[in-house]
Amino acid sequence: MYDKIMDEKNPVYRKVLFYMKTSTPNKRYLLPALALTAFSLFSLSGCDLLQPTSESQGSTSHLVDHSESVSTVAESEVFESITQTEIEALQEQLVATPEVHSSDWNLILVNQANQLNEDLNFEPYTASSGETLDARIAQDFEEMIAAGEAEGLPFIFVSGYRSFAYQEQIYANVYSGHFNNGRSEAEAKELTEAFIAIPGTSEHMTGLAADITDPALYHLENGLVTEFESTASAQWLYENAADYGFVLRYPRGKEGIIDVSYEAWHFRYVGRENAQYMVENQLVLEEYVALLQKNEAIREQISELSE
Repeated sequence: MYDKIMDEKNPVYRKVLFYMKTSTPNKRYLLPALALTAFSLFSLSGCDLLQPTSESQGSTSHLVDHSESVSTVAESEVFESITQTEIEALQEQLVATPEVHSSDWNLILVNQANQLNEDLNFEPYTASSGETLDARIAQDFEEMIAAGEAEGLPFIFVSGYRSFAYQEQIYANVYSGHFNNGRSEAEAKELTEAFIAIPGTSEHMTGLAADITDPALYHLENGLVTEFESTASAQWLYENAADYGFVLRYPRGKEGIIDVSYEAWHFRYVGRENAQYMVENQLVLEEYVALLQKNEAIREQISELSE
């Protein structure tokens, strides 16, 4: 009888092993696992007990063996209990987020690990400064700038969309400048990539990024300097940009995650609900997308168990 239970081909046995041998045991699985084992023993022993012996075969020929149907029902109920327990455990792992998907257009992740190899196709919008953005974010962008200016704050939109070829040109120009100033190839590369993204890794290629600064700083490297963070314009953006769908993409303290140096001027559009969630939970886009993907994987597991 026990050989029948301890057979790896027995789905009951495999299910029990799953719960009893997991590397991180969960006590909530213990009772269902034991119950499943008990039902297995009961059903198999019941079958043996109900088998007529040679002495009594004649007198018990009228008995009907219901043990198989009883054990099947009991086994099914236990499986359902365990499945429900699994689902509940998975549901507890879900983290509350906006009802969005990690593959949404405004959450596209572009970095060293997620490189573009060609220009994206989107409808362009040209701002008054002459810079280009994805037309889908134009209204939120203009409303944000107008709201800040209404409070007497000056802004200058320095850089928006860059094509793949243009990003290559910027990288080459900056690299050449460092190299021609006596830096070695390795030094020139390091200095360039401290602030200039390798072609294919720049968010400016998405049309969703905007470098914004104070006109008073424009004479300093086009205003793309850390000093911008101390201006009233920057402080207003840090406090209000999320209400218009923008986040400071490369904040201080997250360099180890984003693999990009702090940029006080680089804002990225992710949508209002996403931006507000990211700011409230102090998440950069890499962390937020990873969180959404984890939730999506859990929901997929739940869906499979529910079938």
